[in-house]
Amino acid sequence: MRYMMFVATDPEAEPFVAEEDDIGDWVADVDARGVHVFGERLRPVQDATLVRVRGGELLVTDGPFTESKEWIAGFDVLDCRDLDEAIEVASRHPMARFGRIELRPMWPFDVDEDPTAREEREAADGDRRRESAVGA
Repeated sequence: MRYMMFVATDPEAEPFVAEEDDIGDWVADVDARGVHVFGERLRPVQDATLVRVRGGELLVTDGPFTESKEWIAGFDVLDCRDLDEAIEVASRHPMARFGRIELRPMWPFDVDEDPTAREEREAADGDRRRESAVGA
């Protein structure tokens, strides 16, 4: 299963210590294990561009659009057996200590699928996910 791993800052995390940032070791390990699909750092929020369409009008805003002390610093796409493996991989990323990691399962989208059938299938998937999480 593929997971999007958001790498974010966190003002409540341990202070960053450059000597303890073993990101090269983490990348080498996940590449060797075959679970790393792709990843990149992101430019700071000051370089963000927000794009919206409201009432048929294109609205473009430069720079940060929310007041937050936290921001997404990068991302990785993981291909893991299950959530447990994704958690193990994410827990060893340096930003699990110096920031925070958010994992989200990818949700394949078939543009040719009937929208009503997709909505019913996704609702059923959501019910199963909640039931299994409660029993875990």
